[in-house]
Amino acid sequence: MGLLGFYFQPSGRIGRGGFWLGMLGLFVIEFAFTLWIAMTLFGHDVLDANAQPLAKPAMQLQLLIDLIFLFPLFVVLAKRFHDRNKGAAWALPFILAHLAVVIGAIMGLLPTAMPAVGAAIPAAGLLIALAWIAVFVWTVIELGCLRGTPGGNRYGADPLAK
Repeated sequence: MGLLGFYFQPSGRIGRGGFWLGMLGLFVIEFAFTLWIAMTLFGHDVLDANAQPLAKPAMQLQLLIDLIFLFPLFVVLAKRFHDRNKGAAWALPFILAHLAVVIGAIMGLLPTAMPAVGAAIPAAGLLIALAWIAVFVWTVIELGCLRGTPGGNRYGADPLAK
């Protein structure tokens, strides 16, 4: 399976190592792309702690970038769920929680930078953040820590088989 197949073909299985490498690859590529776009189009260094928060158009662009990377993220999650002998639909809670965080940030319910100590976060934003954390922890345990189904299953051969 090539790199394009890894990120764009949701069939098959991947083990924990493939899952972690796939997630790391998505994170690095999306972070680099976002950083390049922000620094190029908006003319400031987003890593500077003293920089002003991103303008609304930048946040909308960030949503678009997140949406572009949503399908490859879904594919990696689906393949790992396949290794756990579960359908790709099990990836939907993570995808929906991720979308809720992005939309919550754009709507101003969640901070886009580290909030000041004692700064109030709206109740809806806090609920979104707590739900995302719960789904994130479940996903890390389910996909990143637990072993896949030994031997073949309905989604393909064991990726750890010799």
